[in-house]
Amino acid sequence: MKVGFVGVGMMGGPMCRNVLKGGHEVVVYDLNPDALARVAGAKTTAVASPKAVAEQVTVIFTSLPMPADVEQVVTGPNGLVAGAKKGAIICDLSTNAPAVVKRLEQELAGKGIAFLDAPVSGGVDGAEAGTLAIMCGGKKAAYDTVKPVLDCMGKNVFLVGPIGSGSIAKLCNNMVSFCNLAVASEALMLATRAGLNPRMMADVMATASGNSNSLKRLSRKGLRGDWAQEFALNLAHKDLTLALELGRQSDTPLAYGSLTYTLLQQGRVKGWGKDDVGVVLRLLESALGTEVRE
Repeated sequence: MKVGFVGVGMMGGPMCRNVLKGGHEVVVYDLNPDALARVAGAKTTAVASPKAVAEQVTVIFTSLPMPADVEQVVTGPNGLVAGAKKGAIICDLSTNAPAVVKRLEQELAGKGIAFLDAPVSGGVDGAEAGTLAIMCGGKKAAYDTVKPVLDCMGKNVFLVGPIGSGSIAKLCNNMVSFCNLAVASEALMLATRAGLNPRMMADVMATASGNSNSLKRLSRKGLRGDWAQEFALNLAHKDLTLALELGRQSDTPLAYGSLTYTLLQQGRVKGWGKDDVGVVLRLLESALGTEVRE
């Protein structure tokens, strides 16, 4: 299949490469020439705009940082809609707001274009390995068309419901992940201040009921004081903001999500927004004057 891909950065790049490995041809657009260079190959065609992507293919994937970026790429000047043919399918892999994807789906349906929200989970490692979890919302006919391509990117691909369902599932998942990160950071701080070696504590929890992917992140990076970005604090803040907004819209109290949001906001105030989300541990170190290191 010949498909389009808009946004080939930290997550989109490896996903696009796995689509190519799956034997598909890709028409690609990104603002960053370096990102385009990393997906260059015999089956890759780089073009100058999202519109130019849509003019060449009928199945298009987007992987972008913010909901506003998705709206701009889809409906803005030189956007996908400007070049898309009737019958085209746009599948957004970004972490988006349910209200945004529902609005886009309605707008595009009037033009004969299908829209799916299919956010992914598994981080850069999962994107590289092609083992992502993919949560798709939208109509089954469109899902069935794109699933062979999604299977190149992920090992666990779900049609979770109508449009917006993928975004809801992803926001719930990420809220759990960030809350886990906060409490795992507290546990490692507690162990350190109570006299245990934090590396030993992390190794113990990794084999016990306290294990989580967030603990693995802290064990691999935080205990070394490595705050280099893998998943930026700014993006985590965006995702949790969307989750809390969804809570307000559905009249659902989110006590632990709100507490964790406060931690992420504190990190942004300190200027750590571009650091890895594991910098939450650094917040505790700063507050208590205790380093948690292996």
